[in-house]
Amino acid sequence: MIAVDVRNFVGGSWQPAEGERTTVNFDPSTGKQLGLLAESSAADVDRAVGAAIEAGREWRETPLSQRIELLHRAADIVDRRAEELTGLLAADTGCAIRMSAALQVAGTSMLLREWPKLAPYLERPEAAPIDASAFLGQWETHRLPLGVIAALTPFNVPMYVVGQKAIPALLAGNTVVVKPSPLAPAGPALFAEVLAEAGLPAGALNIVNGGAAPSQHLVAHPEVAGVSFTGSSATGSKVMATASETLKRVQLELGGKSPAVILEDADFDLALPGAVFGSVLHAGQICVATSRLIVPRGRYEEACERLAGLVGALRAGPATDPDTDVGPVVSASSAKRVHDMIARAQDQGAKIAGRAGTNGELPDGGYYVVPTVLRDVTSEMDIAQEETFGPVITVLAADSVDHAVEIANSTRYGLAASVWGSDLVAARAVGERIDSGTVWVNEYGMAHVRDSPMEGWKYSGVGAQYGTAALDGLTRTKSFYTALDPDPARRPYGLLGAKWN
Repeated sequence: MIAVDVRNFVGGSWQPAEGERTTVNFDPSTGKQLGLLAESSAADVDRAVGAAIEAGREWRETPLSQRIELLHRAADIVDRRAEELTGLLAADTGCAIRMSAALQVAGTSMLLREWPKLAPYLERPEAAPIDASAFLGQWETHRLPLGVIAALTPFNVPMYVVGQKAIPALLAGNTVVVKPSPLAPAGPALFAEVLAEAGLPAGALNIVNGGAAPSQHLVAHPEVAGVSFTGSSATGSKVMATASETLKRVQLELGGKSPAVILEDADFDLALPGAVFGSVLHAGQICVATSRLIVPRGRYEEACERLAGLVGALRAGPATDPDTDVGPVVSASSAKRVHDMIARAQDQGAKIAGRAGTNGELPDGGYYVVPTVLRDVTSEMDIAQEETFGPVITVLAADSVDHAVEIANSTRYGLAASVWGSDLVAARAVGERIDSGTVWVNEYGMAHVRDSPMEGWKYSGVGAQYGTAALDGLTRTKSFYTALDPDPARRPYGLLGAKWN
């Protein structure tokens, strides 16, 4: 059991929530209770925001070098506790333990070490060359923290995502209030433990638990300066609407329906395993999951046959079993929704081309969706348009490159895409035509804190997740101009000087 009572973390201490409703936290692999999660009240949220404001007075004045040292200490703690953290996160999220080690634990350590490398961007002031063309003077740009950032995190890789949001915010001098998904509260709690052990001042990072009510109160709070949300496009639009009432900054990482475009000259030994990995990673519960594989019609039968073999070699099972390739989805309702989507696709004409096996009998009560390949899928089918968030790969046939691009761009999403082909010039040209904030060529899932903003297009988001573009969303700029010419006659108002004299 992860925790009997998952509490709020406010002002550097664990505190009970005041709300009356209590949510049960379940192990997705078994359906058994892991712990209880109380609903935070508006007063709980107010206390967390107040703690963040108080801590911000000290934290924003902390030298950048000391913030960097703290983040490096936190990375060392994550590395030291890696085995323990991996087991806890696998049980809480249902992410297979091998993937939890890489995605959630090693990924968080990486964020703690990589974000500080962007610190020079935050150094102030950034001085422009002295302008002597008309008036002798100099402009400077100062980047200052926004204040309190609300971070609303999802259930899929919560420790990584809270790091994705909180680390750059803290690096820039902000303080943070986190509202985790009630389906997976352990990751943010463990992240708070790590940062507290590393020496983060009390109140610089706070956690309030619960469902929609504390989320709404936090986003609407007049003392919250920015909101960073990861979740569905429908919820993201509500977050944006609420935040707009107080003119908050928003960063939204939303849904996706990511295509993998296979070109005629693609190496199937490279492309098909990449597509399968992208579709079943964490049971497909990744916003950039490869849920649509677009294949030339002349190679369609070969692709379906080989995909069936690749998926058939996978094994679904409990997340904590080292032999498991694909764990369960997060909840019973998620499992039902994905199963219903597969059944509806079959009703609309899709056929099952292959399925994964299992590690013996799956535990009763677990939320399992066995990885599935669907063939004969067309763009008009619901499963080709709606975000699946389950381990399902759909295979669509394209009659030409133009047709493949048309299919790739046929959804309302634009988060990520991949293009696979031996001719890199041609593959890159196709990638240029895809409406997506990120395009991988002959690869899947790569991200880089410094070099890839990872911005969602269309209904997939607002703002960047990485790079200096993300830091722009977490800071405000102050422009300074210093006049260096003492002669008033050469100032703009010198034109009126004769009248004044």
